[in-house]
Amino acid sequence: LYWDRYEELASKAEYLSPPRLRSIGVIRDAARVRPYAQILNESTCTLYLDDLDPEASHAEFVAYLLAMGERAAQTGEILRAAIHLAPWWFDRTGEETSAFTAATQRATRPDASLYRAIAAAIPWLREIRHRRLKPPRRAGGHREIPGTGLLVPRAHQQRPDGLIGQIQTAASDALRAFHQHHRHNTESARPLLELEEWLAGNRPPLLVVDSRGTTLWDPDRSTEQDALRQRLGPCGPEVLGQIRGDLECVAGHSRNFLASLLDQEILGTPDPEAQQDGYAFLHHKRGLLAYNLDEAGIERLLGPGIPYARAMLGARTLHEWAHLAVDAGCVPRTATEAGWASLRTDFTQKLTQTIEALPKAVRRTVAPDLQRLSYGTTAAEGLVDILERRLPDFQANLLAARYQSPIEREAYVRQNIRPLRREYPASDVLRMLVRYLYEFQYLGFSEIEDPRAYFFGMTWFASDYFDTGILDEAAFDQLSGAARALCRSYAVDDSRFVTPPLIPPAPT
Repeated sequence: LYWDRYEELASKAEYLSPPRLRSIGVIRDAARVRPYAQILNESTCTLYLDDLDPEASHAEFVAYLLAMGERAAQTGEILRAAIHLAPWWFDRTGEETSAFTAATQRATRPDASLYRAIAAAIPWLREIRHRRLKPPRRAGGHREIPGTGLLVPRAHQQRPDGLIGQIQTAASDALRAFHQHHRHNTESARPLLELEEWLAGNRPPLLVVDSRGTTLWDPDRSTEQDALRQRLGPCGPEVLGQIRGDLECVAGHSRNFLASLLDQEILGTPDPEAQQDGYAFLHHKRGLLAYNLDEAGIERLLGPGIPYARAMLGARTLHEWAHLAVDAGCVPRTATEAGWASLRTDFTQKLTQTIEALPKAVRRTVAPDLQRLSYGTTAAEGLVDILERRLPDFQANLLAARYQSPIEREAYVRQNIRPLRREYPASDVLRMLVRYLYEFQYLGFSEIEDPRAYFFGMTWFASDYFDTGILDEAAFDQLSGAARALCRSYAVDDSRFVTPPLIPPAPT
């Protein structure tokens, strides 16, 4: 129901992207998962178990929840999603809207009041017009919602802002209730004391930092814990347990990786320009993995970890160490100079053919970027250079995958296979293509049965490249094969490592 309706709307209203393949995470216990948590980046839509109760809920409600989740993922926020989805109600029957409304009244999800507000707004949402879907009977008297073609009649011009306000209140209340539930339990200080004792005695090889990069705990001064104690003091036992589990994960993975090297001295210092954020990152001055208590989007101090966050933390820890090993020559290029040049030439020629066959409208759009890419070379060669600059990351993936548990590999892949539309302007669609061709190679580390179908479905690749005439599937296969050949020109040098590598256990 969701797919059919959303696909039809998107075919007529250009501001809506078509539905895409997404996993559905079903939350059994609302107290365990923060409302609106982004699970595995943009690859997952969340529902609550009661949403799927056939006695209390209804297919009309679930379909709309999925539509709201997709629109929120497309725009990065939920506040205006209900307004943007006004066309959803244009052709709904009285029976359909009644079923939806009744389901919202029975809903138990943390933000149920949000959907009750939408149900109450259906009568005036149906009276909104759209330039193509539902043109106004006469010109004038309407306020356009920017970027959508939606036209709000004069009689309802204050109502969209009112509904947005209700949605904001409902979402804020749901988040506040979740955070309140996980506030510090003052009955016992034992969990914090146990964490402090573990840090002092175990001295895990990592740093704990805050959002400003200030070190709160350092293994070289393992008993100096005042700064960390001040930050963790307000946290409840569940949060403290989560943090300790995270630190054990980083420490265990780090020790296992380093122990698998025949010579740890080969590892150099991190790149001083290396990104200093993420689930865990190599501290550019200390050369240890850093764990940021204030990591954006994760809220480590406010509640239980987001599902799969521990798996991502482990995957990222190993990926960071693998980068240092790559810099030390542990994942060398196996192709000869002549062989490498031949593979580069093949990829360049295929990209040249793609550029030459671009539809006229697309060529006009990308013309400025083609000129930039051609500076000192050809546009196709400039695009190949973009992929080549990403190859050290692929080398790190080759090595890290040997240590990651299956759930860590899957989490890493699914986190990274996502739509890139919001990251690139239309003029840079060829740069986006090369990045897609590179990231498509990540699926080689996954157990997804049909990587090609997963990739097309998850990213809107087909809409952006096949429907626009930039590529067809045969051309994609040729390009991705040429990119794959470049990636496969690297291999792990087993002589640098203990055999077999010390693979850590799967995270709990």
